Amino acid sequence: YLADRLAIVADQSKRLTRLINDLLDISRISAGRLELECAPTDLAALTRHVAEQFRDELALAGCPLTLNAATPVVGTWDTARVEQVITNLLTNAMKYGRGRPIEITVARNGQTAHLAVRDEGIGIAPEHIERIFERFERAVAPGRFGGMGLGLYITRQIVEAHGGTIRAGSRPGQGSTFTVVLP
Repeated sequence: YLADRLAIVADQSKRLTRLINDLLDISRISAGRLELECAPTDLAALTRHVAEQFRDELALAGCPLTLNAATPVVGTWDTARVEQVITNLLTNAMKYGRGRPIEITVARNGQTAHLAVRDEGIGIAPEHIERIFERFERAVAPGRFGGMGLGLYITRQIVEAHGGTIRAGSRPGQGSTFTVVLP
């Protein structure tokens, strides 16, 4: 009983910490002060690390994960910020694809690195695709899924600060794929 209560407290602490960090990031972005500390980073290794951190949450969400990231994909990026991008995309896939498989692919294509996170969840209607990347925007009613509509906004700002792009492809009822391209 006590262990269950402590687990709940730990989960809520993580959630609150993420929310505070998101709000601080919004302030930095709004002030034009999102600073990057770039260093050589292996996107494949970083993605494997994030996936391992979420192993228990993936199991609880009933989301088997396929990770295609065997080959090093090294670039000069802010490791902590890219980890935040991977985390945001993976947590969205778990939230909206609960009980369904998730696939993450990391690959190099010429001079760019590609990260794709695909779920088989509820999907996104075409008219909502672009606005989900805006601040406080969501494609679903607030009561059904948690969140404040900050994750994808922050993700796009981080990706663009690196000179990269992010796009979403989706069909309602058939899941979504978020693709990040970094130079």
